[in-house]
Amino acid sequence: MQCDAATKNPPPTWERWPRRGRRRAFSLTAALLLSGALLIGNGGYLKAKAGLSQVLLANAWEKTLQGEEGVRPWLWADVTPAAKLELPRLHASAVVLTGVSGEALAFGPGLMDGSAAPGQPGLTLLAGHRDSHFAFLQHARVGDAITLTGPDGTPHTYTLTETRIVDEDASMLTPGGTGTPTLALTTCYPFGGLTPTRQRYVAIAQMEDPPAGGADGSGPVAEAKARSGAVAIPEAQAGKF
Repeated sequence: MQCDAATKNPPPTWERWPRRGRRRAFSLTAALLLSGALLIGNGGYLKAKAGLSQVLLANAWEKTLQGEEGVRPWLWADVTPAAKLELPRLHASAVVLTGVSGEALAFGPGLMDGSAAPGQPGLTLLAGHRDSHFAFLQHARVGDAITLTGPDGTPHTYTLTETRIVDEDASMLTPGGTGTPTLALTTCYPFGGLTPTRQRYVAIAQMEDPPAGGADGSGPVAEAKARSGAVAIPEAQAGKF
């Protein structure tokens, strides 16, 4: 009778596990729960950090517009606001930071050293990450108006004229120079990629009404086209300007 009773009403599965197995299962469950909590907490922390940084950047930009120089968004920052970029059709905007260091690109697009000032003859070259501040470029279209405002508060409107996918060594675009005021926005390609890549997406925009003497038919894009012919990379693979 005792055997029948034991057969009909066996102990719970958990109690039938060896004691060592119970401890291992408990430890594994606890570790999984803790890992999940940490991931959720870390995600929330990163979002809060990103949101706060944008508030601080906006505040630093406003101070820059008021005439202050070298305004740091936070005390330990090695970057300062250089301009503000906007693409109205996509409701996209970002404070552009000085340089393209890792810190600069972590918080916004960066202004390449040697670039022409906003609205001035030559090439103004900006770089940004494809998964954050320059993710909007995948939705940009030729003909879009792009505004770049300098520290003096004057907005300069450029028109997107062409886009290309190039090898990282084949764009041949050099900041500065002379000719038509030109804005180049570059980021890694493809958008949404998770691994390092040599491909770059480059969007070129030019001013419709450049300053006197700015439009002479040459300019940084024309010069880049001339130089790119010497690059030993197939056009189908790298593209060219």
